Amino acid sequence: MIVFQDEPDPVFLAIVHEALEFVRDVHLVRYRDGYQPTRGERHELDDWYKEFFPELVRFFSRVQLTRLIERLLRASRDERRWYRLTDYHWLVLYSCLQLYSDLHNDGATGTEGKVGPYEIEAIDFDAIVDRFFFDTDFLMGSLLLEAEEKAPGRLNTTREAWKIAARLKPEGKDLRLERVAGGGAPEMERGAGRAVPRSGYVGPYPLREPGEADGQ
Repeated sequence: MIVFQDEPDPVFLAIVHEALEFVRDVHLVRYRDGYQPTRGERHELDDWYKEFFPELVRFFSRVQLTRLIERLLRASRDERRWYRLTDYHWLVLYSCLQLYSDLHNDGATGTEGKVGPYEIEAIDFDAIVDRFFFDTDFLMGSLLLEAEEKAPGRLNTTREAWKIAARLKPEGKDLRLERVAGGGAPEMERGAGRAVPRSGYVGPYPLREPGEADGQ
């Protein structure tokens, strides 16, 4: 499992998995397993990738991003271990969730509202980021560098966020999934208490917190 700010519920995990798989299968690979695309088809895929993910192109090739997404999928589906992401991972996850949420809400995923075993009316991407992402320093870019110039050493941000702001490609250690000892992680807030069905219609997402339906 991936360590999020809030404990992920099954609906959110279904959205994460569908978003990552959709980007991989539709925007990065597009061909069935075992098929070897021609040179022209590979160029077409690269152009498609550059058009839809300009914020990721400077850090990853299409093949590198495909492999990274597959690693994130494996980590998210690992029910025995917990993994902490770096800001490069968060950037990829943010981009995939943003695109998928927009297409889902426009009815353009080809699944008629289906997300895994659920039927979801609309996905509130901003609310997802607020609930499950620890921060979005990886999006600050030059603003992060300017803030450091004004207040040297006072910003509490990660090494990877600085590298992303400087538009530096990741090194191997920047993409290492850190195993978290024990069950879960101390910094993750517990979201237990939400009523989450195993399948079927759930309406808009995120789901309401306990008490919200009563106007509390």
